[in-house]
Amino acid sequence: MEDTEGRVIGVEERHAWNTGVWWDVYFTAIMAGMAVLAALTTAPQWRWTAVALVCAVVVVYYGYGRVLLRSPNHGSNLRSVVLPALLLAVVLPAVTLNPALTFMLVAVSPLCFMATGTAQAVPTVGLVLVVPVLYRAVTGQQGWDTTAVTLAIDAVIIAFAAWFGRWIERVVVQSYERAELIRQLRESREEAVRLSEQAGAMAEREHLGRELHDTLAQGLTSVIALTQAVESEMSTDPALARRHLALMRETAADNLADARAMVAARQAVRPEGGGSLDAALARVTERLAAELGIGVDLTVRGTPAPLPGDVQVCLLRTAQEALANIRRHAGAGRADVLLEYAPAGVTLTVSDDGRGFTPAAGPGHGLRNMRHRARSAGGALTVDSAPGAGTTVRASIPHAESTHPTPEETAR
Repeated sequence: MEDTEGRVIGVEERHAWNTGVWWDVYFTAIMAGMAVLAALTTAPQWRWTAVALVCAVVVVYYGYGRVLLRSPNHGSNLRSVVLPALLLAVVLPAVTLNPALTFMLVAVSPLCFMATGTAQAVPTVGLVLVVPVLYRAVTGQQGWDTTAVTLAIDAVIIAFAAWFGRWIERVVVQSYERAELIRQLRESREEAVRLSEQAGAMAEREHLGRELHDTLAQGLTSVIALTQAVESEMSTDPALARRHLALMRETAADNLADARAMVAARQAVRPEGGGSLDAALARVTERLAAELGIGVDLTVRGTPAPLPGDVQVCLLRTAQEALANIRRHAGAGRADVLLEYAPAGVTLTVSDDGRGFTPAAGPGHGLRNMRHRARSAGGALTVDSAPGAGTTVRASIPHAESTHPTPEETAR
């Protein structure tokens, strides 16, 4: 079964009031019984006329009423006026010839209500009930006292049909509206799932981009810088060139390990070798000091406490990015890394005496990554810098059970 837009409707989506083969069976069975009744009870001179009229009702149903019943919005156009006219043209003469054929209404009346609506069905049923009664009274076939009683009963039937028909119509309209709301809800849910999948894919791409920037990109930048240094040192200072080649090999090996770990685990790489954050920071500071030939000191204050993996990754990557910026941009003669453990949380500070910059000019990709990592870990990042005054990057991450407020993220 398809809806008006050509989409296939499953069994669970078919409305309970939609007619099907059982209505065809019901209608045909009723009319077959009426044909037999007409043949047995109609006056001999009108017997076959009555049977033919009953058969004509069946023809009207299958030739027009059934098509109208199954068409969308069948009760809201001028075509619905044609069906009552056709039915009256064959039902009224049949009932007039044989009052017993009034029982046809058990099939004709539901057809009118379903196919045309209450506004057309009630007058149609009323005419079928009233006109034959008046005809028999006018022609003397029935007394007026009996006619009055019959008309009173018919009036009650017509009034009930009008009320009940309107009530059923309201139920059907509300059911259609609920069905439409369910359809819209289903589509909205599917759209929400689609958008959620897109957002998840986008978040995964952003996460992978940050990991690549903070690991492989930094390592490759270091390798390039060391390669340039080796090129100039090969003839003037072979010993220093060999040390830089060793650093290149170590950096490349670390990057390869990071890449394999990301591919295998599909998550942020934890501190190298599964060691502590302090040891990982010591390695990256020593490497920067060896690459640039400047003083880089690591200081750890407070009592080291176990940190969640995401906090360790956040602080390590922040230190790596800040030190990479010192390598690429600062032109510093000295850098300091401070890791402070406190009851409220942990703070990492990376400072240098380089050329500085103006944070208001707009953060770069690395600074955005650091801020994102800090927010994701429940903390904040601050950057203090000015041209010629060096730079200080501070990441503060509160403990999960701490009730102390986290510093607001600022960039002065």
